[in-house]
Amino acid sequence: MQDAFAGVDVGGTRIKIGLSTESGELISSKILETRSCRDARQFVEMLAETIVKQANAISVRLVCAGVGCPGRIDFTSGKVVWLRSKLEFLEGISLASQLGARLACPVVCDNDVNTILAGEMRFGAARGFHEVIAITVGTGSGGALAVGGGRVRGRNWAAGHVGYMSVDPEGSRHICGNTGVIEERASQSGISRQLRLASASGEESSLTRPMPADEEPGLKELFDAAAASDALAIRLTEKLTADLGLLVANLIYAFDPELVLIGGGIVACRFDIVEEISRHAAARLICLGDSGTKILPMALGDAGGMLGGAALAMDAQIQPRST
Repeated sequence: MQDAFAGVDVGGTRIKIGLSTESGELISSKILETRSCRDARQFVEMLAETIVKQANAISVRLVCAGVGCPGRIDFTSGKVVWLRSKLEFLEGISLASQLGARLACPVVCDNDVNTILAGEMRFGAARGFHEVIAITVGTGSGGALAVGGGRVRGRNWAAGHVGYMSVDPEGSRHICGNTGVIEERASQSGISRQLRLASASGEESSLTRPMPADEEPGLKELFDAAAASDALAIRLTEKLTADLGLLVANLIYAFDPELVLIGGGIVACRFDIVEEISRHAAARLICLGDSGTKILPMALGDAGGMLGGAALAMDAQIQPRST
């Protein structure tokens, strides 16, 4: 019977669950709706049931599972320390131990972007690199750091939360406590907020027209409108890429990594946007010259969280957990 590793990508809207071989071949995948979960018990039972059904359907032996979850995650215990989203009921839960008890195999849990970075370092664009910064821009903005080939998680499991870094000290206060954070400007939720403000001020745009109550323009609609010469969309796109270029430059000055990876919905919607972000960053990094940090898009795409979870599980089989 073939061995398999489970990777779980927990999101505010969808939960993606995949089974992978040790070589990174995704041999089964399933997408669940986050809104179908009402509490932690139901959430864990749904994950376990789905993973077991997948394994039985393709006759594989489950060796270990890795879970990527938003928020501050205590990697040593697999406990969700802090989480503010539709999944707040997971806060305080030892997700790794509860899921492991139901699967009867080891389970590791980490922050979602740490997990994606694990996948990119084992199977994707960061193979062969040891000093890496990963930035994801989707519903929110997040990040992860690798130094010496190992992920840096920090004393309070908060390392890599780059979306909570301030680019405007006088800006509005974010739920994290900081003001003028990058997530409020460079993410789908941030763009939606800026479009609501533009609409309230009477600014004319295809993006400020009334839409159904449960729908809002996202990154794809923003880029499509910019390509169609919508003035507001062009302004917001230019601001988004400039802010991300500033973030990348600041992180490079702080850590001097070999590689910066950019992924998430922003790259899925417009792959070439990494080039624009790189140009903005390069203008701030003149002292590094041509020997500077590589800035590349992530390679694993929509499967990044699942393969990252599997990579996290594989890593756990060969090395002890550490901060």
